[in-house]
Amino acid sequence: MRGKKPKERKNYILRTENGTLVEVTREVYLEWYQSRRREKYQKEQKQKYGVCSLEVVQEGSFVKTSMLQEGQPEEMAVRSECLKKLKESLEQLPEQEAYLIYLLFFEEVTVKEAAQICGCSRKTIQNRKKRILNTLKNIMKELGIEGGCIYFN
Repeated sequence: MRGKKPKERKNYILRTENGTLVEVTREVYLEWYQSRRREKYQKEQKQKYGVCSLEVVQEGSFVKTSMLQEGQPEEMAVRSECLKKLKESLEQLPEQEAYLIYLLFFEEVTVKEAAQICGCSRKTIQNRKKRILNTLKNIMKELGIEGGCIYFN
């Protein structure tokens, strides 16, 4: 496990959803601990960059009002146009690819969890993610967007 590790202990105890305490092995505890830290990080990233659901993107109401209210009118117009083109790009992806992007970026599912959902390995998901993001990048280039004009404050 990379990153911060919990202290070495004799016993490892977790609280279940119904409130009961269960003794677990160190490996189970470390997996839980890593998962908790990942969730905390993802929550912080969501708050920092503004994440929304794929349904909202498909409906066209993807743009949060706070995103458009910040900055000068020209900046707001550019953001709005970029978000519109992102929506168009996502619609051009095959259904399976769009679903993977939905899981990873909008539902904040980890690569490991996405692999379990899709029934394949983590490496397969990582490779697909990389390929799909390159495809999206190329689609957006074709639509006239380069240099990452989509950003969130």
